[in-house]
Amino acid sequence: MENYFRAKGIMDDTVKVNTALMFLTDIALLWWRGRTTDKRQSEIGTWQKFQCKLKEQFYPE
Repeated sequence: MENYFRAKGIMDDTVKVNTALMFLTDIALLWWRGRTTDKRQSEIGTWQKFQCKLKEQFYPE
């Protein structure tokens, strides 16, 4: 994604998150939809936070 953002000149965090959302499929898309409907979850507004939450969900330590 970082290469795509550089190639397209995307610098804004909100645009990065919204762009990445277009590429989510299957279980990742279901995870995101569940997150956005669950009011107990904090909002993800930055690219860094989005990456962190996605990795926490799919690549737990």
